[in-house]
Amino acid sequence: MSIARVLLLNVLMVYSLCSSAFWFDSEEPLPADEAFQLVAELKDAETVRLSWDIANGYYLYREKFQFVSKTPGTEVKTPDFPSGQIKQDQALGAVEIYRDRLELKLPLRYLQEKPAHITLELGYRGCADSGFCYMPIKKQITLDVSDR
Repeated sequence: MSIARVLLLNVLMVYSLCSSAFWFDSEEPLPADEAFQLVAELKDAETVRLSWDIANGYYLYREKFQFVSKTPGTEVKTPDFPSGQIKQDQALGAVEIYRDRLELKLPLRYLQEKPAHITLELGYRGCADSGFCYMPIKKQITLDVSDR
């Protein structure tokens, strides 16, 4: 066998080993519910406390949050968001993101008598540092407000 052929085979073998090592070391993205663990609870009759535990290496976009009341006669006001980090996104430019943990107080307004239960639809979107982005996430939650 010629020296050129031996060198070529060695290069291909090293490339193959490196490629397979990369393949086995790369991780699948977490399921959305694991990457962005949501807890919703009533602080009082007019405030829902929302918190997300965000997995290491993942983030949520500030501008992708949506909050809608599905209960007639109940409105959701705009929450005050804490300051996040600015990230230079290839597709969106400079965007505000949240890592680790996000806590929001979601104000409610009752246009008529307070119902026994409220149903809210929450929308948000996040990505992994690896470049994987989730489809928009929608969650529907129902909370008992009768004893508040």
